Amino acid sequence: MKKLFALLLSLAMTLALAVPAFAAPAPVDGAYTVDGEPVPTYTSGDAIGIIGGADGPTAIFTTEIPADMDVDALKSALGGVPGQIGVMVNGAYIQFPDAVPEISNSRTMIPVRALMETLGAEVSYQDRVVTLALDGYAYEFTIGSTTVTVTPTAGNDKDTPKPDDIIMDCAPYIKGGRTYVPIRFISEALGYEVGWDGDFQTAVLLDRAALAAEIDKDFTILNKVQANQGVVMEEGKNYQADVKGNLTVTAFDTINGNKTYTADLTAKQIFNTEAANAQVSLKLSDNVKEDLVKLLISANAPEGDAAAVNEQVGLLLDGLEDMEIILTRKGLGWFRMASLDKLAGVDNVWLGLDLGAELGEMAFAQTGEATIGSALTGVLDENSVISVVALDYTVEMMAVLYGDDAFTTTGGVSTRTIGVDDLMALYEDLGLSADDLEEAKAAFKEYQITMKVDSKGGVDMTCTVETAAQAGVPAMKLTMDAKQAGGNATLNMSLHVANLCEGKLTLTQTWGTTTQTPEDQPPEGSTVVDAGALLDP
Repeated sequence: MKKLFALLLSLAMTLALAVPAFAAPAPVDGAYTVDGEPVPTYTSGDAIGIIGGADGPTAIFTTEIPADMDVDALKSALGGVPGQIGVMVNGAYIQFPDAVPEISNSRTMIPVRALMETLGAEVSYQDRVVTLALDGYAYEFTIGSTTVTVTPTAGNDKDTPKPDDIIMDCAPYIKGGRTYVPIRFISEALGYEVGWDGDFQTAVLLDRAALAAEIDKDFTILNKVQANQGVVMEEGKNYQADVKGNLTVTAFDTINGNKTYTADLTAKQIFNTEAANAQVSLKLSDNVKEDLVKLLISANAPEGDAAAVNEQVGLLLDGLEDMEIILTRKGLGWFRMASLDKLAGVDNVWLGLDLGAELGEMAFAQTGEATIGSALTGVLDENSVISVVALDYTVEMMAVLYGDDAFTTTGGVSTRTIGVDDLMALYEDLGLSADDLEEAKAAFKEYQITMKVDSKGGVDMTCTVETAAQAGVPAMKLTMDAKQAGGNATLNMSLHVANLCEGKLTLTQTWGTTTQTPEDQPPEGSTVVDAGALLDP
């Protein structure tokens, strides 16, 4: 697997940077209605929860501990102490030289001085009153009291409002000459997210903004590309994006003759800072339907159900040719396809779903505000030590491939070329043996990815990867050419798998302003169906 990692990461970065991302403001709370009637929303834990909830997606990804992993050994290697409650701040374990964290009344209590000094705070103690000074504010509490008062320190010139006083759900206490405080309340008051990893018995503290800022120092070139991906939306203006695409796949058959399948995509998007609409059509060639019906009948349907399968497949494919999507900044979404009307027996049927304010924010985020750092830290799981630790490894690998030091800048154009030798050097850093390196090098007939970024963040990328046939794996050749600037983009890609098939993909996208205004809910008279209810067992 290690041999494939760098190749897959390179290709993933190439593809991700070649095609503009949908790029939106702070979440807004509130219910939504259609024709004056409320549409059901969702809460975390519902059957649809993995897609979204009223307070945002319940999970972006999860990190499971393999059954054979030696957690204690890994915890020790990371700087924690097996058998002891640990505290990790932005990926590093806090060291406790004389007093250690403990669980008291189901709360994680921590020696306050060790935590605060790690976070950069000054700690003072007088007459059972503890004062923490950090970032222009003093946090003061009394042993045995649950109230923390917050006041500006001398010289504080911050324009932001003073943080509110804090009421903790358990009082600090003294044990062994050390003051213990509930880690969650104190850490959250100082701006950290707090999670708990039960496998590692570790409280995980995250400052995503600080982590992202540190990462972004090494990715200023890629962040120019990110900022240049799309139109920067202005309040009160409407925008339009048009997408056209074509996919052609030819399956090789020397006996019965080759067969070619096609798919044509057209999409028109109307959007502003509050809502976005998309009209999408995906038209597949007739032989796609014919072969899909044959496959389903042979695999599942009794002989007498052939007509029913044919009708169902036709209904699905016809529906793909006429689809509409409405999404709002609040994370409220509706979906319509023509075949829904036929299935329901009524006109203008829409599926409604609350995707959550967090997802709404992500969908409308201004492209200039999103960075490599914010993207990487945005998916961290605050309840997983592995997730946080893996960030360092991911950043290191990305920096080798696409960090600022990997580019050469001449005449305002920054160029990065990754060839076979670069790939082998990366494999060597991963610890591959000399024999493995030779085997890996022999697998590639050609490998070259080139990215050119201009001074404004426009990017031109080319990619050619050809592999030799190996045991059980046919030879393959991938070529790609992609351009992107100011939201306009083109992509041409081909993949040839020896003796099996060949595929070609083209995509274009153009952006501009428009006088059309996007709808923020289905039209009057629509029939709205709760999508969550359909999925609820």
